Amino acid sequence: AIGKIENYIQFLTTTIDDFRNFFKPNQEQEKTTLYDIIDGALKLIGKSLEVNRIILHVEDKSKNTILTYDKKIIQVLINILKNAQDAILERKVEEGTIWIRTREEGASFVIEVEDNAGGIPLDIIGKIFDPYFSTKSEKNGTGLGLYMSKTIIEEHCHGFLKAENCNKGIKFTIKIQGEMSVN
Repeated sequence: AIGKIENYIQFLTTTIDDFRNFFKPNQEQEKTTLYDIIDGALKLIGKSLEVNRIILHVEDKSKNTILTYDKKIIQVLINILKNAQDAILERKVEEGTIWIRTREEGASFVIEVEDNAGGIPLDIIGKIFDPYFSTKSEKNGTGLGLYMSKTIIEEHCHGFLKAENCNKGIKFTIKIQGEMSVN
């Protein structure tokens, strides 16, 4: 019983932290590049990927600056990267690899994050953005990360976030509209 209580306290603590970051009201739009957004995320989670021997490939084809909520997008990227890391470790994937690719499509800015952790079963892939839905063992997931990520991208950044199984894993695509400025 004590173990269950500890797990629940941990769950609540994680949830509170998630929400505290999610509702910070003072975040402003910044002029930035997708490269800087990825760099910002990797400054926070890169060491963890390295320590866990996860191979990272970054392919940056986006050249313009964008006016957007960069801190919020960094938060989303960290969540997706952390999920990829967890899946790679949980499934003991040999040569666990994450690819991050950026590009521009007309007025849209696109970030793709793909892993080789085996993907998500088709019967649940449609539920991964639902609140409180988690594929992780009880103590490791609140089921709020992807739900909040989707809300951030769709409601704050006027874009979309989708997930699809690909070659050997899952690919998340973040597509955002931003005021583009060439300089």
